[in-house]
Amino acid sequence: MGFELYSLVSGTGKTPDYAGQAAALEAQRQKRIQQGTNEINQIFGAYDKGFFDQRAKAYEDFALPQLSQQYQQTRDQIGFNLANRGLSKSSAANKQWSDLFRNMQSAKQGIADTGRGQAQQLQQQLDTAKGTLLNQLYQSADPAQAAQSAVATAASISQPSTFAPLANQFSGLLNQYVVSQLLRNQPGYAGVYGGGPGAYGSQTPVTASTQG
Repeated sequence: MGFELYSLVSGTGKTPDYAGQAAALEAQRQKRIQQGTNEINQIFGAYDKGFFDQRAKAYEDFALPQLSQQYQQTRDQIGFNLANRGLSKSSAANKQWSDLFRNMQSAKQGIADTGRGQAQQLQQQLDTAKGTLLNQLYQSADPAQAAQSAVATAASISQPSTFAPLANQFSGLLNQYVVSQLLRNQPGYAGVYGGGPGAYGSQTPVTASTQG
């Protein structure tokens, strides 16, 4: 009745098509949302598998030279200690070099895993940010603002990371070596590898001159 009375007073002679107007407005809104969605997808689409693989490699490029330096220092220290005690060709030497090699391989794998983990974390951050922007776009239906926010957000998250220095990957091996040396020097200790006191597999006891 109210709409009919309005039509008579206004002189239009017919009831306005409010449902049609609402549908038209919603269609325009959905069109803007789709436009904004396309722009957000395009912006975040630049961060593909190659981008994340490169981020993982960036960590490896940062950490591997440090690992190499740590390896060389540990190798030199082990070699000096073995030579200083006359054990360069002993079973102790074989075990030390074997342990060093295994530590090196494990450390390399750990660096690769860390790089991939950081890349995956970055991907999750970008995916979360993209989802948040899409939700905001659905509320605002403002494609221009959505695109601007997408550019700023993606650029901020994808900035090159500042990596922490690599912890010493051979500290456990060196600590184990130091402890074994302390034990060997205790009175009555028979040796770790079955030899005489301090001999590490040699049947010839180490004299004061060979101990340095």
